[in-house]
Amino acid sequence: MNPTLAYLGARLGLFVACVIPALLFIDNLFLALTLSVVVSMILSMVLLKKLREAMITSIDGRIKERREAKEKLRKEFAGE
Repeated sequence: MNPTLAYLGARLGLFVACVIPALLFIDNLFLALTLSVVVSMILSMVLLKKLREAMITSIDGRIKERREAKEKLRKEFAGE
């Protein structure tokens, strides 16, 4: 599975897991959503560290591949 999608899904799941209890205890929708965003952000820093690192590694690898392909293409156009 794509590490970026796995991280995104985990973040979304964590947010939903924070929203449901917040909505049960807080009547103000805006306050409940704001609190859930803050709490899920803090929890994701701790709980999703491995997924975040895997996502970063995946993105970094794709960037390096594109740079290499771009450089190869430039050399081919230059006639080297």
